[in-house]
Amino acid sequence: MRDIIVIGGSAGCFDPLRRIVHSLPQDFAATLFVVVHVAADAGCLLDGLLSRAGKLTASHPKDGEWIRSGHIYVARPDHHLTVEDGRVRVQKGPRENRHRPAIDPLFRSAARVYGPRVIAVLLSGLLDDGSAGLLAVRRRGGVAIVQDPEEAKFGEMPRRALRYAGADFILPSAEIGPQVQTLTNAQKDETMTEPKNENAKGGRPLADDPEGNLEVAFPEEGQGAPSVFACPECHGVLWELKDEKMVRFRCRVGHSYAPESLSQELSHTTETALWAAMRALEEKAAMQRRVAESLGGMTSIARRLRDQSAADDANAKVIREMIFHRDDQLEEEGPEQRAAS
Repeated sequence: MRDIIVIGGSAGCFDPLRRIVHSLPQDFAATLFVVVHVAADAGCLLDGLLSRAGKLTASHPKDGEWIRSGHIYVARPDHHLTVEDGRVRVQKGPRENRHRPAIDPLFRSAARVYGPRVIAVLLSGLLDDGSAGLLAVRRRGGVAIVQDPEEAKFGEMPRRALRYAGADFILPSAEIGPQVQTLTNAQKDETMTEPKNENAKGGRPLADDPEGNLEVAFPEEGQGAPSVFACPECHGVLWELKDEKMVRFRCRVGHSYAPESLSQELSHTTETALWAAMRALEEKAAMQRRVAESLGGMTSIARRLRDQSAADDANAKVIREMIFHRDDQLEEEGPEQRAAS
């Protein structure tokens, strides 16, 4: 039977998640693992909300806790949630797709350990976390369910997953819980396919699946090539990993990005650098004016300093206009338009 249910979501996923949990019976013979993107300083509240939403008990597990059937394990803020054989792992680990907890580590670990026993569910959200993990689940014989992007409050994440990984079922949230029950109750027969790749049976790790341990994420020789990009977080070289339609970037430390997530992070670091450059120019201009005023009769030096100060102020103004113009463009485009592009 399929008894390992992994669920991932981001913005707009709580109502669908609560609907799924509400539909499951008290004697549900499977285990749920849930990752929702939350801020690092968010309180541990989701377990209580999910416990009240249905008949199953939810908790934020401790690292190494034994897995129990009929229970919901929820990722803690600022910690990845993964699985090993029979145990839950709760680790800091490098951020993936700008998030911790991230969806891909959970999906990958479940696919690696449990193969065709896994049902992966991807809900509403932005950007592309979950796509690589969903592909790993499908390649190892698991089942992928994606919330209908037209129903999702934010359809970008489901659309990207469908584009890169595909799905066995595309369903509105009200139908996901019943479908999970149907799949869970089915005995292993011809519908439970064996993994589609020999790597699922203990061979060499796939490009999207560095061997288990979150701390050992550097790609093996032959799995990728150094890219022209530096990791936005640690500034190490990003390796480009290709697997079917998926392209991913991962550094030696283990920070990992799908292309859209990397683009967003580079955009953020670029804006930070522009603000720093603008501040430095304005401070330099102010100091040059002050020095010019203190020189008194040394008019030629003072004039040169005032000219340089005016040039620095003008350059700072150009950078400020660049920043605000860029923000206006992003607001006009919006996340759903970027997803469709």
